[in-house]
Amino acid sequence: MRDEGLIRRSWRLGALAAQLLICMGVGAEPYRFEDIRLGATFQRLAHELDFRDIHAAVAEQKERQTAKPDLGRRGYGCARRDDPYADIACVSHDERVGGAATREVRLHFLDGLLQQFSITAEIRHYDAVMQALRERHGAPLATEPAPAGGYSSSSWRNAESRIVSYGGKDLVFVSFELAGYQDAVKRKSSGARANECR
Repeated sequence: MRDEGLIRRSWRLGALAAQLLICMGVGAEPYRFEDIRLGATFQRLAHELDFRDIHAAVAEQKERQTAKPDLGRRGYGCARRDDPYADIACVSHDERVGGAATREVRLHFLDGLLQQFSITAEIRHYDAVMQALRERHGAPLATEPAPAGGYSSSSWRNAESRIVSYGGKDLVFVSFELAGYQDAVKRKSSGARANECR
């Protein structure tokens, strides 16, 4: 009887230790681009990227009658969302990739973590964006051949996350996503709560 209790306690401790390792991200290296890292907390990135509440910034702009809302030094306006894909979304039109201007960088936070982010740029910047990705993450694991006159799609994957890039008629689009993002979306859709690591 005593041995059964010891085994149960040992099993619980082992499960707790595994959960702590997952929450701490030990050994996990989700993809990142510059200082935007998948799995980072909203609080951390809010500080590092100087997030601003978009509604408050627009209201202040109207009150002060300025040309543009104050979106901080990195240009991120954030808003709460009521959909399965994000609790909070932040967008910047000021970021650059490989020296090229972007149309936007969009961040999606769910369960308090950066689960997915994307970079969109004019197609003329395709080579600069792809070069920047290769410099940071090496050669893609898979590349779909380009259609006639078009651009190829490429992907990178590790145990924690993935990157997929597409070149279209007008834009290049790159999506970074945590491996568990789709599960987080399903949990939110079903109303289930996540085991939060906070």
